[in-house]
Amino acid sequence: MLHRLLPVLLLITVVIYVAFNFQSLRRTIVYKLNISGDLTTSCCDENQVAKSNGQFDEDASTAIFNNEVIDYPKTSLAYAYSRSLAQNQGNNNQAVLGTTNDAGEQKWIEVSLDEQKVRAWEGNKLVMEFPISSGLWSPTPIGEFRIWHKTRSQTMSGGSKTLGTYYNLPNVPSNMFFHKGYALHGAYWHNNFGHPMSHGCVNEPLASAAQIFEWAGPVVPPGQNTAHASPENPGTRVVVH
Repeated sequence: MLHRLLPVLLLITVVIYVAFNFQSLRRTIVYKLNISGDLTTSCCDENQVAKSNGQFDEDASTAIFNNEVIDYPKTSLAYAYSRSLAQNQGNNNQAVLGTTNDAGEQKWIEVSLDEQKVRAWEGNKLVMEFPISSGLWSPTPIGEFRIWHKTRSQTMSGGSKTLGTYYNLPNVPSNMFFHKGYALHGAYWHNNFGHPMSHGCVNEPLASAAQIFEWAGPVVPPGQNTAHASPENPGTRVVVH
């Protein structure tokens, strides 16, 4: 009797598996065939980024990723934001830390798409290394750039509801925009670092994103939430390959 039920049980298992994974499979297939209709190529509009005040949005209560409402760690994000701001206010050496270390060695950031890693360098000295998630639905741009704008907190939205890639994510932390609307930033909506997951930005673990945000230029002035690169406060070089 049991052996007669095995094909039925197997079929039920397959149906359940497909049901749970259909959206993911569909997202991947249609994007590989370039028929997704999802035109999002980065997290943000660069003009909106430049106007952002970088403040934490206390009114935001919901986060959506891939069409689904997800766990939104508002309390911990707000705590990390406040702590980072307090540390910045108490640091009197920020002007020195933006583009060089104490020995005058140039800081630069390497983004390896093949390895899905970020490395932070001071000259030839490696000071940070951690996994990231680069572009899946749209590629992360390759080349040499400089961080042109930083915000401590940023709302990011885009994607396609039809495809299942729609996202609306409040209070994305530690944003470093290096090319138009593309940024290196913290990601609280997944923990799949080491694999592409984004619309072109570079997703980073929260703790690593906060650390490299404070390390890189342009320096965010004490008591403020944004910084725009200038000759007096230059952005750190970013090499994506």
